[in-house]
Amino acid sequence: MKPRIFIIILLADILLKYYKTCTSARKWLFLQTKKNNRRMNKRIKTVWILSIATMAVILCGQAYWLVSLYKYAIGLNIEKLKTECTKAVEQEELYRFYLSERDSVETPKTHIYIKVNIDNRKGNSKSVKKKVSSEVTYELPGIKRRVKLKDLELASGIDLADRYVAWHVRKTDKRHIDSLLTIAGQDTTTAFRFYKSNKYMAHPVFTTSGTFGNRLDVRYSTNPLEFIAVAFSITVKPSNILAAMAWQLAGSALLVLVLAICLTYQIKTIIIQKRIDGIRHEFLKNMIYETKLPPASEPADSEAIKLGETDFFYSFNELRHGTDKTIITSRQAEILRLLAEKKDTLVSREELLTEVWGDDSYSNSMALNVQITYLRRALKPDPAVSIEAVIKKGYILKVRNEAT
Repeated sequence: MKPRIFIIILLADILLKYYKTCTSARKWLFLQTKKNNRRMNKRIKTVWILSIATMAVILCGQAYWLVSLYKYAIGLNIEKLKTECTKAVEQEELYRFYLSERDSVETPKTHIYIKVNIDNRKGNSKSVKKKVSSEVTYELPGIKRRVKLKDLELASGIDLADRYVAWHVRKTDKRHIDSLLTIAGQDTTTAFRFYKSNKYMAHPVFTTSGTFGNRLDVRYSTNPLEFIAVAFSITVKPSNILAAMAWQLAGSALLVLVLAICLTYQIKTIIIQKRIDGIRHEFLKNMIYETKLPPASEPADSEAIKLGETDFFYSFNELRHGTDKTIITSRQAEILRLLAEKKDTLVSREELLTEVWGDDSYSNSMALNVQITYLRRALKPDPAVSIEAVIKKGYILKVRNEAT
C-alpha cells in the first residue's frame, strides 16, 4: 500500500472515531469546513477580480498603444501629404504660367515694372537666396497702382510678378489640384476658397486639425500683388492609415484573443475546482454520517430517548415501537436527536442545517425536506409522535400522551 493512501485511510479512521465519541468535534469539523468554503469562495472572487482587472488593464494599454500608433501613422501620412500638396500647387502654378507664356505670343504682353532697393551692408548682394533689407515696388498695368513689399528674397520678387500674370490668365483651378492629388494617391480638397490676405506666403502654409489631427489645412498666396490667397483642406484617407497599421492591428487582435482564451480557461478551471471542492465536502460529510458504526452490544433501555410509545436509540440509528424495529440513517438520527432535545418547541431550519450539514445552502435545504419526509414515514406507526412544519421557519416534534 502506498504511504499516501495509508495516511488518508488512517486520517479518515481517526476522524470517524473522534466524531463518534465527541459531538463538539463534529460541530467543529463542520464549522471548519464552512470556514474553508468561505475562504475558498473569497479566494475565487479575488482571483476573478484580479483576472478581470488584469484583462481590463491590458486592454486599456492596448487601446492606448493603438491610439498612439494611429496618431503616429497620421503624422507620417500628414508629412507625406504636405510634400504631395506642395508638388501639386507648384505644378498647377507652372501650368498656369505656361499658359500665360503661350498666350503672350498672340496677345499683347502685360508689363509690370519692378523697382528694387537693396541695402547690401548686411550681406553679399550676389546671394539671391539670402534675405536682406530690401524694398520691392511694383507698378501694375491698367490702373496705375504701386505695391511696395519689404524684406523679400530677390528670387521671390520675380516670382510675385509671375503669379500675378498667371492669375490673370487663369485662376487657381481646384480640379487641377484634385487630379494631381488623386494621382499621388491622396484625397481631394474640401472647403476650397479664395480670400484677401496681406501676408505673403511664398510656399504653402500647413496646419492640422480634426480629432486626431487627420485634416491638413493649406493656405497659399496665389496672387500676392492683389493680396489674394487660396485656402483648402485635405483629409488623410483612413485606408492609408489602416494599411500602415495592418501588422500592429493583427498583432493586437491576436494578443487580445490569447488573453481572452487564457482568462476563459482560468475561470473554467476555477469553477471546476469549486465543484470538486463542493463534491469533496459533501462526500466527507456523508462519509462521516453514514459510516457511523453502532456499538457491538445491544442497546440498553436506559439509552433510549422516549418519544411517546417509540424508543429512539441514537447510537444505533434505531426506532422501536413495540416489536417493530426501524433503522434510519445517521443523518436522520441526528435530525431526530435535535428535534427530540426540544420537544414541542420550534427548531429553526438554519439550526438543523448548520448542525447536520454544516451550512444552509439551497441544496442542503432541499435535502432537509427529504430527510424529514423519511422520518415522518419511520415514525408513522406511533400516532402520538409527529413532526409538524412551520413554513419558512422550521419544525416541531410533537409528542402526545407521553406518560402512556
